[in-house]
Amino acid sequence: MKITILGSASGISMPGRGHASVALESGSGLYIFDLGEPAGRTMLEMGLPLENRRAAFISHMHSDHSGGLVQFVKNLHLYHNHLNYLPQVDRITLAVPEEAVEAVKAWMAACYMFPERLDVRVDYAAVTTGRVYEDENVTVDASPTGHLAANYKDFIGSHPQYQAAKCQAFSFTVAAEGKRVVYSGDLGAIEDILPAARGADLVILEFGHMLPLRENLQKLAGLGIQRIVVTHIFPDYNDRTAELQGIADEALPGLVTVAEDGLVVTIPSAAPV
Repeated sequence: MKITILGSASGISMPGRGHASVALESGSGLYIFDLGEPAGRTMLEMGLPLENRRAAFISHMHSDHSGGLVQFVKNLHLYHNHLNYLPQVDRITLAVPEEAVEAVKAWMAACYMFPERLDVRVDYAAVTTGRVYEDENVTVDASPTGHLAANYKDFIGSHPQYQAAKCQAFSFTVAAEGKRVVYSGDLGAIEDILPAARGADLVILEFGHMLPLRENLQKLAGLGIQRIVVTHIFPDYNDRTAELQGIADEALPGLVTVAEDGLVVTIPSAAPV
């Protein structure tokens, strides 16, 4: 299994980092977790096997996690008009929080991406707690996080016009090749991720809401996690990777890597029993 950090920035654009996006390759499939811009371009630049794209998963609808969503589908459509450019993908699963499914369909239509005119079939999956997707390569399960509720619950409570907003945000757990990878999405607190993280082969952990970093990382000690990649970097720390790495090494020696765009992590398949 191969994991590539396509974008390691947080919610503010910054030089050298794209917004949140992670690619996972397993078997004959390529799976994308979050589509912060410019994910479509970055996939090309990093030489991913785009002909193997099976599904994309959106943890929550903040634009730094979903802003490249429409272009992702548009690319799949337009490649059919440029047969010598890239191998074609005829079908894709797009998994978005349940509360956003109809809004995303309307967003596509507002961008003149009418489903009847697309050369790629988009199967929408509503992300709720539990199993989101499975095929012969992977299973993907979602767990709720408190990220949006922590930021918007009081505001929505005092603004009746937004009462339909459910504050849905999720982490994803991928099981493949006898291994388990947890992608945190954005968290309300580190406790959101602890049950899924226990015994994981890799945890891709957002940094932006995990300050102070040392204290939050220490809460992951003793959970049997094999490796942690810290991503979703705030602009204040964009050129302070070495400093963050030092803090991480003090908290969990030898376990943590602070992400840069293009970081690749390979996880060997589990040996057959």
